[in-house]
Amino acid sequence: MPVESVLLTARVAWDEGCYLAKVDRLPLEASGDSVEAAQDELIEVVRAWIQDHDGTIGLSETLADAGFPDVEEDTEVQLEFVD
Repeated sequence: MPVESVLLTARVAWDEGCYLAKVDRLPLEASGDSVEAAQDELIEVVRAWIQDHDGTIGLSETLADAGFPDVEEDTEVQLEFVD
């Protein structure tokens, strides 16, 4: 049965002079001068990544490899920042 939504978890940490935001289980990251800037940049990175993979088997395969099986083209991808 296909899943209707996927919740990606992201964290922000101080790393060598800037804030680094990373998505758990995926190779998506961004940096910024503040927590908010890093979060905003990561949101843009995730949007671009989804758009690049939209309608391709690559998105569902990558998400399946990250532990999100049964993702289809109309699955909603959400991003949540946690501590």
